[in-house]
Amino acid sequence: MLDSIIAERYAKSLFELALETGKLEQVRKDMDLMVDVCLNNRDFRQMLLSPVIRPDKKIAVMDAIFTGKIEEVTEKFYQLLSHKRREKFLEGIARQFIAMYKKHHNILVIEIRSAVPLSQELREKIVAIIETRKKGTVELIEIIDKSLIGGFIVSDEGRRYDASLTTTIKKLKKEFEENLYIREI
Repeated sequence: MLDSIIAERYAKSLFELALETGKLEQVRKDMDLMVDVCLNNRDFRQMLLSPVIRPDKKIAVMDAIFTGKIEEVTEKFYQLLSHKRREKFLEGIARQFIAMYKKHHNILVIEIRSAVPLSQELREKIVAIIETRKKGTVELIEIIDKSLIGGFIVSDEGRRYDASLTTTIKKLKKEFEENLYIREI
């Protein structure tokens, strides 16, 4: 809980700074890079979390990784995080920043789970319907989940529409178990 509050506050500060300096697009790309590095490099994550490694050593490692690839604003930001001993929140801050960026640009993240891959035509139809209703741009994340048997589940911002065959079967099973009518032979 505290982690998310800290991440949100730092992300908000960075977002406002990037907006004021006109470097919002570049900083968003930097945040994408940082999330990617955190996800794909376990040693880097461990280094950020380590209370034994001094902040100046952490800054040196991050400089070696990011120098020349990111904006000066972002570089100063992670240096500030290290000096304040908040570098362990870097991934969370980057994720919060990206979420704020998407909200600012009215980009809706829609997750659709299905048993089989969607056709391009169906994917475009879903995106068009949601963009029309929500008045924004849709970023569709497609997840193949064989356990659904058939149908799909659409999730967005805390709402969920479940039209999967697995859920339908579970509902039917529950209805049959609750059935008070017992046929006598």
